Amino acid sequence: MAFNSVERRKMHRLRLEVLVRVKLPLSPSVIFGETRNVSAGGIYFVTRGDRLQVGQELDCVLILPEKLTMARAPILVAVHGRIMRINQGAERTGIALEIYAYDFSGNGDHSPENTHLRDISTP
Repeated sequence: MAFNSVERRKMHRLRLEVLVRVKLPLSPSVIFGETRNVSAGGIYFVTRGDRLQVGQELDCVLILPEKLTMARAPILVAVHGRIMRINQGAERTGIALEIYAYDFSGNGDHSPENTHLRDISTP
């Protein structure tokens, strides 16, 4: 029996496993996870955190290591997005995050007053 799957992704995804820091909504707390794949419009990461819900908006920082970027220090990429899907596993939870804005300035500050966050819905 053939399995027909409809690809719903709008952008090509790149398999990339890097550390991600996630600020929990309405809390000063952060959790950590690891990306599985990324694209210009979203990321998928796994975490041990269980306090996330579909529809929540998150501020995350991808920590790109020196060996990946060939830079002298890790590069921090801040992203803001909304949880589209959660895959609950036995030990880890998978999170599909649609990205609304990103910041490549490298400072990792993704607070609302950060003017570097760029809305990706506008050119």
